[in-house]
Amino acid sequence: MVYNKTAIPMMQKSIKYAMLICIILCITTHAFSQQTNPELILQKLNAIKDNNAYSFKEKLRDFYELKTDADKNKLPQDSIYSTILYEISRNEVLANKNYIKALNFINAAIKINISGQKSASKFLAVKCLFRIAKYYDDLGLPSRALQFYDSTISYAKRFSVTSAIVYVFSSQLNKAILFFVNGDYQKAVEESISGMHFSLLNKDSSYHLAFLNQKAQALCFENKLSEAYAEVTIAITVSKEKNNWFNLASALKTKAFIEERYSNFKLADSLFKESIKARIKTNDFAQIATDYNDYGNFFQDSLNDYKNAQKCYQQSIFYGKKLEDSVILARATINIGGMFLTENKYEESLNYCLEALKYLNVHQSKNAFESPSADRLNTIEAKELALTIMNNKIETLLNFFIKTQKENLLSACIQNCLVMDTLITKMRNMQSGTESKLYWRDYTRNLYTNAIQASYLLNRPDYAFYFMEKSRAVLLNDKLNELNASSFLSPADATKQEDYEIKIIELQQKLSELPDSSKQYQALQLQLFNINNDYEQFIKSLEQKYPSYYQYKYADKVASLKDLQQYLAKNQQSFIHYFFAGSVTYILGITVTGTKFLRLSQKEFNNEELNLFLQFCANKQMLNNNYGAFSKLSNSIYQSIFSQLQLPAGRVVICTDNIVIPFEALCKDAKGENFLLDDYSFAYVYSARFLMKQFNNAPAKGNFAGYAPVSFAKTLDVADLKNAASAIKSSAGFYGNDKLFINKNASRSNFFRYAPLYAVVGIFSHAKADTTEDEPVLFMQDSLIYLPELQLLNNPATKLVLLSACQTNVGKAATGEGIYSLARGFATAGIPSVSATLWKADEETIYAISEKFNEYLSEGMNKDEALQKAKLYFIKSNGSEKTLPYYWANMILIGNTDAIKLVEDHLITTWHFIYFCVALMLMFAFIYTKRKIKFRKK
Repeated sequence: MVYNKTAIPMMQKSIKYAMLICIILCITTHAFSQQTNPELILQKLNAIKDNNAYSFKEKLRDFYELKTDADKNKLPQDSIYSTILYEISRNEVLANKNYIKALNFINAAIKINISGQKSASKFLAVKCLFRIAKYYDDLGLPSRALQFYDSTISYAKRFSVTSAIVYVFSSQLNKAILFFVNGDYQKAVEESISGMHFSLLNKDSSYHLAFLNQKAQALCFENKLSEAYAEVTIAITVSKEKNNWFNLASALKTKAFIEERYSNFKLADSLFKESIKARIKTNDFAQIATDYNDYGNFFQDSLNDYKNAQKCYQQSIFYGKKLEDSVILARATINIGGMFLTENKYEESLNYCLEALKYLNVHQSKNAFESPSADRLNTIEAKELALTIMNNKIETLLNFFIKTQKENLLSACIQNCLVMDTLITKMRNMQSGTESKLYWRDYTRNLYTNAIQASYLLNRPDYAFYFMEKSRAVLLNDKLNELNASSFLSPADATKQEDYEIKIIELQQKLSELPDSSKQYQALQLQLFNINNDYEQFIKSLEQKYPSYYQYKYADKVASLKDLQQYLAKNQQSFIHYFFAGSVTYILGITVTGTKFLRLSQKEFNNEELNLFLQFCANKQMLNNNYGAFSKLSNSIYQSIFSQLQLPAGRVVICTDNIVIPFEALCKDAKGENFLLDDYSFAYVYSARFLMKQFNNAPAKGNFAGYAPVSFAKTLDVADLKNAASAIKSSAGFYGNDKLFINKNASRSNFFRYAPLYAVVGIFSHAKADTTEDEPVLFMQDSLIYLPELQLLNNPATKLVLLSACQTNVGKAATGEGIYSLARGFATAGIPSVSATLWKADEETIYAISEKFNEYLSEGMNKDEALQKAKLYFIKSNGSEKTLPYYWANMILIGNTDAIKLVEDHLITTWHFIYFCVALMLMFAFIYTKRKIKFRKK
């Protein structure tokens, strides 16, 4: 081609212009795309979300393509981009159950929305936090789920994100449900109450109804039936008014549970039917399956109607398979297995246990005898289900052994018991509510009954000792662990913890004085809930901040049988564990050289005799008029539960089960002439662990602090104790370094201020207690001290509290925990020994025994031997009537038996120092004078 030379420069110029136009077009096109792409992507995003014809996998594919498109176009990381991440996360779970990917995407979305940039969305931040909580909830990680539900609530309230109020409600309701599912019924009630208050503030009646229902259900499971009935009646009425079928079904079912507990079976049956009818209208298949399962339990447990029970369980399985819900399938399966256990079909029962565990993916072995690990069982969100499966399996193995006598069944039973015990410990550590912990202590009692029976059949006293210990005073041990753990805190954190505890106790006391229906009660209840919540968060922060605190708080090691025998050898003592299992009594007598393991049928020993024996001892008139009947009964008990152990005379420690009797008042003969007091000194303990525990008490500043109010404030309405002042002075006279608080000085404030500083604290006052829900109280001159307030005795130096008052070891009995008495209250505060009374005290006698007791203690005698000697002295020094056990058997020693190491008398020490200094000065003066005389002679 031939080019015109003049055209070349023109062509070059044209190309330059063209390139310039292209650059401009590119810039404007890019700018335009930056403006329009977010809008287009948002449109596509909403189109994918709203497309109901798409499956979750198809939606997930399109969301990934949308993210790729956004990344290519360098879309800014704003609320639109974070919404894409949120939807990918959500659909990864719905389509693939891939929680790891889901959590990665949702965390990336949260980072964008909490960045504080203008393009971020606080609403989306709340939504993402809630979604993370749901993921952890689904994964069966309740502590993490609760943490993120709390974060959702906190973030929404902190930034006043009113548009996210639904996530606040949902978080709080899910928390209540989570507490309920994990067996922390007390916390479920508290969370529901808080939710009810919040829903009323925000005028949301539907959530208020949901919280009301959850509260009623939790109260029902706590066995607070009258309270539950009142709440569920309101829930039924409101649900019907609003045509809220879901909440109506829930309320009707809770009412059915209550009527079942009251044995109103016909009414319960109609309520279950009505509940399922209402639930079917909701098309909530998961809940319908649960309802059929509960209805099946009613037929099986209350009516023994296995045919209808089977039909209900099969209906539950039908819906469970439809939903592919492993928990529903496992629950119905184990309940069918329970029917086979009742019918003594043990192989079938074991197979159903195995199948239930496989549904939950916690046991892959084909051997039904083997047990899954406690850690795997702990992943089951429904803890009651895990316990039911294990309990059925243990009972099946035990009964299968009794039928076949195959020893491998018994060994398998013990191993499964050990795993279930570990699971119970893990559950307890997750729960914060004392009421919930007590409920599960009662619920799991059957485990320890089976475990001890298996230990007896296997002739393994070491296993029996372990299970007896794990059945005793566990919550007391937890509290003492917590006290020890607190020594690892900084002074500031320790003070903050104490402040929280004081506030909680004060609010609890205020609530106890108000009617439930008052507005003030409701306001204080909400305040208590909030403080409890804050306290729990504070404790969780301590557990992370101080590893040693966490380690000591959750220490759960049980000393071995050999450890106890070494302890007994050192102290020349014997030990007896009593376990009352319904119609059977197990006794484990432990000496330095061996053990004796007894199993007594109800025919051989009826433990109801202990209550009658205690009634005799506590009633002077009854004892006097029927001494022959008393001595016969006393001797019979002696023969049954003591004599057979053949313990050497001397020191004996008793660990009983929910009832304490004065063993020293048991008669060795049918005429009632020789008591065990003559040959044995007795101490009573909550557990062997408590006996052996090393209490890290602070050094005492004095030896004896005595409190004798004598006359009381008129508002307290109690009689004067005219002899209390002289009695307390007599007891204090055996110690140096004492401090007495008499009349108005025996005040509540002086008790809390000075009592923790002294090695021995004597209280000669009134106390009031019974076996009902009412809290035991101790009277000071100006006001009362309630049982929970004894926790305020901060780091006491006290080694012994001497309670010379009435019924100081009386209170409500809690299964496996013993008696919630004033004596236990002092033990929970970290005081190793308490001398307490079992019935209303005879004032003259109690003061006389206390005086001699203190005399022998001051001489360095062991506490149990000092009390025995004081009682023997009293009997010998008084007339025939005072030999009745009513007088001298009332006071018992609970706890550590070691002698008390007293503080040296500083006054005497000071005078010794002064005498030494004077003597030294005189000696120097004598030497100086002698030398001076010699010098003069020279």
